[in-house]
Amino acid sequence: MIARLLTAVMTALFVVAATHAAEIAFDEPGLPESGILVIPVGSDLTLPETGLAEGDAAYIARALEAAGFSGEAGATTTLYAIGNFERVMLVGTDDLDRAGAETLGGHLINLSRDEEEAVHLVWPDTLTADHALSTALGAGLGGYRFDRYLSDASDYEPELRVHLSDPDGVEAAFNANQAAIIEATAFARDMINAPGNEVYPEVFVERTRAAFDGERNVNIRVLDVAAMQALGMGAILGVGQGSSRPPRLLIVEYTGGDSGDAPLAFVGKGVTFDTGGISIKDNSGMWRMKYDLAGASASVAAVLALARRDAAVNAIAVAPLVENMPSGTAQRPGDVVTTMSGQTIEIFSTDAEGRLILSDAVRYAQDEYNPSLMIDIATLTGSVRVALGREYAGLFSRHDEVAQRLLDAGEETGEILWRLPLDPSYADDIASPIADIRNTGGDGAGAGIGAQVIATFVDEDRPWAHIDMAGVGWAFSSTPTTPEGGVGWGVRLFDAIARQEEARD
Repeated sequence: MIARLLTAVMTALFVVAATHAAEIAFDEPGLPESGILVIPVGSDLTLPETGLAEGDAAYIARALEAAGFSGEAGATTTLYAIGNFERVMLVGTDDLDRAGAETLGGHLINLSRDEEEAVHLVWPDTLTADHALSTALGAGLGGYRFDRYLSDASDYEPELRVHLSDPDGVEAAFNANQAAIIEATAFARDMINAPGNEVYPEVFVERTRAAFDGERNVNIRVLDVAAMQALGMGAILGVGQGSSRPPRLLIVEYTGGDSGDAPLAFVGKGVTFDTGGISIKDNSGMWRMKYDLAGASASVAAVLALARRDAAVNAIAVAPLVENMPSGTAQRPGDVVTTMSGQTIEIFSTDAEGRLILSDAVRYAQDEYNPSLMIDIATLTGSVRVALGREYAGLFSRHDEVAQRLLDAGEETGEILWRLPLDPSYADDIASPIADIRNTGGDGAGAGIGAQVIATFVDEDRPWAHIDMAGVGWAFSSTPTTPEGGVGWGVRLFDAIARQEEARD
């Protein structure tokens, strides 16, 4: 009873203490009375129609020429005391692509936050509505802040207003697409950034229920310990048995497509805090292990985005949720667990827990839903960060077509992937003398061996991919579109996969 009450209180605090976000609006052409005016300009230095007085416009043109303004995307210069505006910013537009437009939006929303003034962006007809939408998306992503624990957090909500010739049409497109991505990414970031004493398996479930409240075509199912015991999910239960907070298997079903169509399945690792268990980690970075639920957050948030934009697909998120703790009840190195598939795993390290919980989760998703495509995503190994740095997530798949779909989606969204091999030798690395496999082994390709463990529980003809996002799930420093902390990486990638599916139908 007390545990349920505490869960309800923590969920309520989460909902009430809303993360500060950004206001994005689309207006008719024309000058505002105040704020920061931003004017896009190309290398020809031709100013778009702004409504500024002729003398002010001529002064800006002369100033740009005198300053040697290049007009290239990313170039900026600021002028002061022009007309009614204390500040006018000029931004370059030559070769402006999607990423550049998103970065521009992030810069502008952060300028609004820093100066506590609305930013008014005059959108020229020479740039497309798609670029305007990308700018607005970047502003929405960059406007996120996780500041609910700061006693002196500002109440100011940054504001970007885009003035363009078709504000109603662009606003409708934004509300139908980009707004859902912004909201879903904020949900994922909130889950990652929240401390481990606040978010644990049952709280993750309740916050998911709250996020989906009122959404159409959604059904949420939760398997508790008894249900997982009945299904023989010894891998999930083994990881969770060291914590006083019991594990859960969360399933979010979204049916926006035709009845009977096989769904997309997004299966995400949800370790709400990872100490390493008995194979305990050192203390240098353990505080960050609250981010070990980033895969589950991305999977659930991606389906949230689909529901909020009424996507014409069927999709499920499957999130095995555990807290990996050392205690008198924790599993030990050398233990053997029996998975849902009936296959056994010798525990070589209790800190290789993500592949354990995913072994049961991917099998459940496969057998229960027969998905058309199954993708699991996890902050699985430090090895992938060593191999690929903080720019790429590692991609593993048996199927070239599946890998290419994901690589294309990554290029489209900026959540980029690098394909790594699933070499047959990895199966030898995880051979065990007393069980079907070990959960780790060998001294070589750590990320590949982790992928191989998961692959053991997926039928070979099943369209499947594994994404190791350990290097990209946490931002160690801020960018215009991502504050330091949880990135919410994977939401846009999975949404792009769903859009591919919609385009096929």
